[in-house]
Amino acid sequence: MTTADLERSATMMRAVGWVTLVILPAGLLAYPAGFLWGTHAESPHHPPFSPYLFMLLAMYVAWTVLMIRGARDPLANRAIVDYGILANLLHALVMLVEAFVYPYEMQHLWADVPALFIICAVLWIWHPARRRHGFGT
Repeated sequence: MTTADLERSATMMRAVGWVTLVILPAGLLAYPAGFLWGTHAESPHHPPFSPYLFMLLAMYVAWTVLMIRGARDPLANRAIVDYGILANLLHALVMLVEAFVYPYEMQHLWADVPALFIICAVLWIWHPARRRHGFGT
């Protein structure tokens, strides 16, 4: 692996980290309906906002901070990228299934699921441990 490959991986880690860290709060301002996720619950004591939203935000903030810090030594911190690929892939697959099982979750097919697959592809292509022979392999 060349120094240029590692520099590209470091740049990708910083970019994904900062872009995600900026998009999350901006997304909440642009799409305040996110606070209403889960209000379809049958419990009369259900809060007016979804606790899942804050759980997801906490997980993504932690991951993006680690991506930014890990960019200092991409090869030594490649497990952060592996986690990002696996966690985002599993998150997308769960949401994909839920969109067909729960009709009120169908909106995820148009934004969240494709965005998560794109994140996985970016992380896969510029993974720090991958030698670059052509496009991503």
